Amino acid sequence: MKRPLSFPASLLIILSCATFCGCQGFWHNGTWTGGAKGRTAYHMDQAQLYLEQGLSDSALAAFGMALEVNPRLVEAYMGMGEIYLQRGQNDMAEERFTEAVKLNPNSFQATYKLAYTKQLLGKLQEAVRLYLQALALDPNSFPANQNLAGAYLQLGRPADALPYALRATELDSESQGGWSNLAATYSLLQQYDKAINAYRQAIELGEQQEPLIAGLADAHIRLGQFDRAVEVLQSWLRTQPSSTAYERLGFAQFKLRQFDLALSSYRASLAIDPNDTGSLNGSGACLMTLYIQGNRTDKSLHQDAIESWRRSLRLRPDQPRIIDLISRYQRL
Repeated sequence: MKRPLSFPASLLIILSCATFCGCQGFWHNGTWTGGAKGRTAYHMDQAQLYLEQGLSDSALAAFGMALEVNPRLVEAYMGMGEIYLQRGQNDMAEERFTEAVKLNPNSFQATYKLAYTKQLLGKLQEAVRLYLQALALDPNSFPANQNLAGAYLQLGRPADALPYALRATELDSESQGGWSNLAATYSLLQQYDKAINAYRQAIELGEQQEPLIAGLADAHIRLGQFDRAVEVLQSWLRTQPSSTAYERLGFAQFKLRQFDLALSSYRASLAIDPNDTGSLNGSGACLMTLYIQGNRTDKSLHQDAIESWRRSLRLRPDQPRIIDLISRYQRL
């Protein structure tokens, strides 16, 4: 009795593809001889299958085969660009997304992805131009608005970033990243009250992160609300010891004239990062203040203050203010 014929799964995919695309063809000596549409669809299907299996090299090869059949296939360039982007091969991704945009300038996704890749490569002016083009195609894109705001911030243009940072929070009011961008924008514009509200909103929407806590504390410091900055930083430090947070805490305590506490905070910062110049400078200021308040009797305080400043200068020579402090106080 003859066994029924069975077909490999890959052959069934090809046959169904040929039927769907309205082309006729068959395998002959391992070569598909169907029409261009059928071959293109087959390679694209194979690329998608490889991606689902985590075989990115095979997917790249399949996208390349599709482009040999149809060199104007935007989807193949996009697929390759995404793979390179995920690998961190941003130069390669840029090339593929550039081809996609050339072939279809009205594609929001291609334009946005090229803008994003340019931003990753530090080509910020080009990224801004492309983000603006993408937003002309889709003004309601949250990531395009958010990333355009970020690119403007990287360029030092917070006033230009503001409308897009605001728009991003309108489009997705639950995005921590969107509120964080807006908070940073307000801070750079010296609108610290608004920055505080935006930082608090960002903190409420997700996991607490040090840049958010530091930004919130800094906004309080800028407004002279040193006691509130201390509360924010102490709450954070109870669970997440951090050199940066200890340094900011020391600064706020110094401003509150709590010199012993400030010195303790600076030393805690230096225990984590011995090369933190802000903490070295702060320690020097605390030690010198305590020396003067003690009627200049404890010479070790004076010596330690000068040494702290000198060490900071060895790490970062371009500090004219610290040079001036050493010159002014070393002979006291």
